[in-house]
Amino acid sequence: MNSLLKATLRNSGPRLFFASCVLSSTLLSGCKDEPRGGPRVVTIPVSGVVTVDGKPQGQIAIRAEPVNGPTPTNSTPSTFTEADGKFSLTTYETGDGVPVGEYKLTFKWGQINLFNGRYEGDKFKGKYADPDKSEVSIQVTESSEPVDLGAIDLRTD
Repeated sequence: MNSLLKATLRNSGPRLFFASCVLSSTLLSGCKDEPRGGPRVVTIPVSGVVTVDGKPQGQIAIRAEPVNGPTPTNSTPSTFTEADGKFSLTTYETGDGVPVGEYKLTFKWGQINLFNGRYEGDKFKGKYADPDKSEVSIQVTESSEPVDLGAIDLRTD
């Protein structure tokens, strides 16, 4: 390689880096307004309280599994209970609810592994993890008001 070409490549490195950053940010910014899974659909708030053996319990993972195929968002609305057992299901933003449809709720009572940050285990031993066996269902229609499921009492035995 001749010395002129080497000097040109060496001096254009910062410019090429800057140009690639600008191009990347331009391409990515074009997608920021559309949520993952496609255009945003209307959601209806769904909330309640989970108790375990009659006592409110925090850190229970709740998933709203769609009964008739995937949701329009291709994601499963979910949340964790607060320390007082209260929860509000989330699709896009905390507590915004679920899209129109029929759902079965599943519950998993694990804990955060402080080493890897993952939610692991299930003190219910899978008892409430299968949507086909779930006794907690919700039907959300376009005309639905916010849905309050009240108290959902789960058992460890």
